Amino acid sequence: MFAGKTTKLIGLYNESPFMNDEKLAVKPLLDQRYNATRINSHGGLQMLAHRIGKAEEIYPLLTETTREVYIDEVQFMGPYVIEVIGEIMMNNIHVIAAGLDKDYMARDFGPMAALKKLATQRIEVKAQCHICKKPANFTYREPGTDDLVVVGHSDMYQARCEEHWLQGMEGRKEISSPA
Repeated sequence: MFAGKTTKLIGLYNESPFMNDEKLAVKPLLDQRYNATRINSHGGLQMLAHRIGKAEEIYPLLTETTREVYIDEVQFMGPYVIEVIGEIMMNNIHVIAAGLDKDYMARDFGPMAALKKLATQRIEVKAQCHICKKPANFTYREPGTDDLVVVGHSDMYQARCEEHWLQGMEGRKEISSPA
């Protein structure tokens, strides 16, 4: 979180040589932050997008002119996101997806490990630790719920380096060993 993933996604969309009617942007239905019809960065950048509940809902949105599909928060797109993206790619449509590698417990987040294997290009962005400003590879979530999926802002999440993530996670159950 707070590394600029969505900012990068919006930048790639804006830099694309394709016309707007040749590009499709989607975001998960559960992301109700900011604006329902736009992908929004924490810094205020926006682009129009469809909200969908699962990856399979991309299919009816595709047209004969679609050349690129942009997916924000891909880790929330459901169990078939790998298959959907693979099939879209097999139809010569470029897929650009942004998502969190690890959850707040430092475990692979949903489909992300498999998606990285499917990728033809990977762009990794890093946040700064909320405490010391060093590069942050971890998402720290304030205690309160053990639910895996809790959509929130800086009131509940922080980017942290390994040292400060471990300090914050001390005493919590099932902490994964950072890789």
